[in-house]
Amino acid sequence: MESELFWRTVEGARAEAGIDTERVAQALLRRLRTLGPDEIAQFQDLWDQAQDCVYRWPIRDAATLLLGPLDDDEFLSVQDWIVSHGRRTVKRIQDDPDNVVELAPDRHNARIDWFCGLSLEAHMDVTGGTPFAIDGPPEDDTPTGAPVDLADEVHTRKRFPRLTAYLDGNPWIQRPWERAGN
Repeated sequence: MESELFWRTVEGARAEAGIDTERVAQALLRRLRTLGPDEIAQFQDLWDQAQDCVYRWPIRDAATLLLGPLDDDEFLSVQDWIVSHGRRTVKRIQDDPDNVVELAPDRHNARIDWFCGLSLEAHMDVTGGTPFAIDGPPEDDTPTGAPVDLADEVHTRKRFPRLTAYLDGNPWIQRPWERAGN
């Protein structure tokens, strides 16, 4: 499977299901089940590569502003969630993590593990129960880049102006600089 087909598959599932990320995962699973076993394994490899592109501290910091504190498993789900929105979204967020704010209408789906295991499930369905080889944990288990001190309100507002404006408009979301004061 080539990159273009990978992104057409992901974006086609998003176009079919719209903003409902649970339905996107269901649509993606249906699409994966139409592929051959090798293509499904290649799809998973490309998904992992796309996920690695958003495994960065600035993106984790932006997601923390939008969603609250994230543990490593939740950040993995957030990475999947971002990838599920398509190539242009991944690129915009890579270029400027403050663009995570554009996903705010779907924020309730960000921490839910909708995508982990879809390729494996599809592969097993297509092959009658044979799983594909799963890579071990990544060699580098730390996001690239350096984390921002989100408790520093002034710096955080400068680094993430759109996200902090979103927080200002949604007072029910706790700010990291408020958590630090407790």
